[in-house]
Amino acid sequence: MSQGKLPLTVKNFERLGTLTDDNGRKYTRDIGCSSVIGGVPFWAFGDTFPLNRDGKMIGLLTSTCATGNILNPVKCRYWDCDRDGRPAQFLPFTDEEAKFNREHQHGGKKRFYLWSFSKIAETAPGEGYILFHKGRTESQQLKDNVGYGIQIAKVKLSPDKGKLIATRLMDEPFFRGGVLWGGFDTVVDHDYVYLYGGKDGSIYCARVQKSRMADKSAYEFWNKDRWTKDENQKSGLFWKLQSGSVFWSRYYKCFVLIGCTMWADNKIIMRSAPRPEGPWTNDTLLHQLYKPQSGINYCVNAHPWAFPETNGGQLLVSWTDQHTGVVELAKVTWEGYEGKQPVPPWSAPVSGTAVSPVPPPVPSSSKPHELPQSQYWNQQYQYHQPYQQYQPPHHQYSQYPPQYPQQYQPYPNQYQQYSQQFYNWTSPSPPGPGESSPEQPSHNPQAYNDYYGGGYGRDQQGSPQVPYWNKPR
Repeated sequence: MSQGKLPLTVKNFERLGTLTDDNGRKYTRDIGCSSVIGGVPFWAFGDTFPLNRDGKMIGLLTSTCATGNILNPVKCRYWDCDRDGRPAQFLPFTDEEAKFNREHQHGGKKRFYLWSFSKIAETAPGEGYILFHKGRTESQQLKDNVGYGIQIAKVKLSPDKGKLIATRLMDEPFFRGGVLWGGFDTVVDHDYVYLYGGKDGSIYCARVQKSRMADKSAYEFWNKDRWTKDENQKSGLFWKLQSGSVFWSRYYKCFVLIGCTMWADNKIIMRSAPRPEGPWTNDTLLHQLYKPQSGINYCVNAHPWAFPETNGGQLLVSWTDQHTGVVELAKVTWEGYEGKQPVPPWSAPVSGTAVSPVPPPVPSSSKPHELPQSQYWNQQYQYHQPYQQYQPPHHQYSQYPPQYPQQYQPYPNQYQQYSQQFYNWTSPSPPGPGESSPEQPSHNPQAYNDYYGGGYGRDQQGSPQVPYWNKPR
């Protein structure tokens, strides 16, 4: 299979059109991040306005979720819609919040909202956690919004694998008054969940063991070269990013960030790093988007579950067009990609499951500092990696259900041809207690600019407001 060579380089950017629902109804909605839970892709949206057959709005939801289609990623499917096509609210309101919204629904200015801009962190097969912003609008101006911090909900895949069920764990904020951890994005790697959150224009990184994600005392914070329990020692990774997705790229064998800045310039930017905490490269332009008829393009996200047969050589990217109020899609083809690869023989289903290949044995006596230099010197990054490369365990997987439940057809049953291998995390093992991350290369001090909180547009003053909530025109 072809493999990319850093730096990240785009070969082709192909617009695919608007993300639409299989039920034929029209929706205006924003955010559009996605997650894979129990082998099934799901889309999550923020403000969602269902439209009737005459094109008039028939309600407002602040959080909706739809099932994705891996073989036709421009389609999704809401579940539990009423006869007018209204989907259910995904993140549930408390009784108090719901009562307030009912009392103010005709005024249209004041309401509680629950918005999630980050992926669901799958901490066990078919279940995980989602972090989301709770707030209240006072007008139609973003600056007037009242924020209540980050809250957390438990998410489980339904027994028929057709929908997700979210349960809020507490009424009070999970994070408030500082960095909004998990408010930007989350990524699961090995035994840890990495959370990216912002404050005063900077994006920081924290991590927690998957089994302890709901335990605030278990969180660690990145402070330039190691993890610490002292949140006050945190250091910024990114600066002035409005949205983005962090994921492991099978094609480039590194972590990639796809997103957009707060400069309202309609640009999709990208970065790369050997680990979720970095060190990260500076912003590179992935694509200059069109200028909408009014407003901007925002909420840029990446969806690496799409096009699995390309081994990461192609990537689905989305953004929200503020003027039309819809999620738009494009297919990115990376430089060096040689075309679709045949599904390897080890991915053939065996009694309804797919088996990942047996990894080569690693001597148990090998210690990171005893490995030959060729095994920890990455020529692409020019980073020293003084730890042993991770080898995926040999497990039986059932990453994709043999077919969607009958009521969710015509989503095809070819899911079983793809194996867990398409989603194996093959990044190097994270540093252990007291160990530091790979050293920054001495020959490239400019990279420190981004590593310590610099980056795109650092010398620009101020930033335009990004419309997290904007009534569609």
